[in-house]
Amino acid sequence: MERVLVVDDNEQNCELMTDILANWGYDVFKAVQGKEAINLTLRYKPDIILLDVMLPGMNGFEVCYELKNNQQTQNIPIVMLTVLNDVEDRIRGYKVGAEIFLSKPINYNELKYKIQSLIKQKKILDNMEQRWAVVNTILNIMEKQDYKLYIHSCRVKDYCHKVAKLLALADQQYERLMVGACLHDVGKIINESYLEHVHTGAEIIKPLKISHWLEEFVKRHHEKLNGQGFPDGLLKQDLSNEVQVLACINRFVELWEAEGNKDKAVAIIKEEAEKDDWNINAVSALEQVLEDEKFIEYYFK
Repeated sequence: MERVLVVDDNEQNCELMTDILANWGYDVFKAVQGKEAINLTLRYKPDIILLDVMLPGMNGFEVCYELKNNQQTQNIPIVMLTVLNDVEDRIRGYKVGAEIFLSKPINYNELKYKIQSLIKQKKILDNMEQRWAVVNTILNIMEKQDYKLYIHSCRVKDYCHKVAKLLALADQQYERLMVGACLHDVGKIINESYLEHVHTGAEIIKPLKISHWLEEFVKRHHEKLNGQGFPDGLLKQDLSNEVQVLACINRFVELWEAEGNKDKAVAIIKEEAEKDDWNINAVSALEQVLEDEKFIEYYFK
């Protein structure tokens, strides 16, 4: 049975939410203060936290920040609940790591769906721990061998994550894209050749159990949808949606690093997409991500 922690200083709200969640089949824990919420989270490791913003003493933003900056609790999804509708408050919630921000009074149909979705995502992440141990080991080697390559891979992963969320990729697609984004350039640890590193990378990952699907990310991240990429000049129908996203984001990050300017990089990507180089939906999502970044920077500068 999945466990939910409800944090609200209003005991009547707590009881109502507890009854609803129990009726949905969840095991529910309650906290009325921030410190108590942190202690219960560390003790019971809930699958999700419903966190009210307006708490006495330590408020919801501070609780969220503490939990998201603790390795033991950082992967637990947090839904922040509030009567506040101010844009800056919502941005603050996302900045401290909240997955979702819902306004009171709560739409319980929406809440039920969000809880199910976030718990499902958390289970996927939990199941990926062993896989990510391998990925992080390779990233650690990459960091020590070629720090510039390591930073490039981290940037590609970050933007793949943001774009994938906007594109609403299926869970398995998202999982594979994240691993592929981290390891797409693994061949450059040994072979810096722009044309040959994809083959070297495929050889490096060959012993891994996941190589049967990871190889596509390692070998195909320079392919274009119009057949003008390398190493095999494949067409759109030969490439999975996830690899199409990776190829687009990898190109964007390469241009950003070369030009030193994200706006210039995305302008070039748009021009190339018009020639059918890249997935147009991925390019549109990337534009939205960059606009969102500017919006957040404006409010926090």
